[in-house]
Amino acid sequence: MTRVLRLLAPAGFVFVLMFALIALARTAGAESSAQDAPFDVATTQVMYLPAEPFIITDTRYPDRTNFEARTLDIYQPVQQATALHDRPVIFFVHGGGWVDGYASWYTQYLTPALVAEQGWVVVNVDYRLTSDQVFLAATYPTTPTKAAWYDDNLRDVAAAFDWTVANIAAYGGDPQNIFLFGHSAGGHLVSLLATHDDYRTRRAWMRGVISMSGAYKLDELNPVIFNGVLDQTFRGGHTDTAELGSASPTTYARAGATLPPFFLLHCQFDLLSLPEQAILFRNKLETMASPVSWEYLPGYTHESEMTAIANGQEAVTQAIIAYVRSNTRKWAYLPLITGG
Repeated sequence: MTRVLRLLAPAGFVFVLMFALIALARTAGAESSAQDAPFDVATTQVMYLPAEPFIITDTRYPDRTNFEARTLDIYQPVQQATALHDRPVIFFVHGGGWVDGYASWYTQYLTPALVAEQGWVVVNVDYRLTSDQVFLAATYPTTPTKAAWYDDNLRDVAAAFDWTVANIAAYGGDPQNIFLFGHSAGGHLVSLLATHDDYRTRRAWMRGVISMSGAYKLDELNPVIFNGVLDQTFRGGHTDTAELGSASPTTYARAGATLPPFFLLHCQFDLLSLPEQAILFRNKLETMASPVSWEYLPGYTHESEMTAIANGQEAVTQAIIAYVRSNTRKWAYLPLITGG
């Protein structure tokens, strides 16, 4: 643990501690939920940009040497050895301040309640990280080249979403019922994908956007906590207000825009400025009469609200389940009537 904390120090101590806890946590709730689950879980990994391989080396983690950054994991419900079909899809994008985190860290939180209990398909996305300690594998260690900047991360998430729309039916998912779900930096990325002018054609496939403790106006983030990760993510750093504005979902929440429905969540013990960010974004969506609902999560921290997703009895998990159930498009199949 000491070595991990030392290596991650440039990203900011708060993010270091948060993701060390997420990486190591094992919740009793996840185990109890899995024992009573009605569905088995089949896991498949695919490259969502197979024609453009992107191999990186993350010097913080020995198991991330020569790691393919453009992959996604699909968790599919199976019942009596038979895969289910036409299931709601949760398209999940992890957090980590844009500089840290991998999809595999979140499997234990996503599968027990969402897949094994609810029978939904989950797509868990890896994307290029903007850390100063992540390099192109082909250039490391001789001539280390930083792997990514904004908007490489957003373009990866968009490509993964495109793959999901085109292919998820083959894995039991219903492309008409895709819910984007992001936590922290992942909440920012799914919210930006859903609002940015350059990606408006994707909105028709977004049944809802669930953003938990996301960032929505980047130039108003708490400088003590966020300047370090902003400096690693944006070429102009935390002082480049023009680029931060172009990467802020609030910029695109304006009159005349037709946005998908949003479900915004934030917790009692969140990172500084994130609750205010959620309220600001919600107010902008309400002002433009765009569909938005929200949930305040008392008693949760920025870390525990994510790990709690493993347990179907947790308040945060119940809120997300209720939102997906109430917004899933139901298909009605009418009998064929022929004249005599």
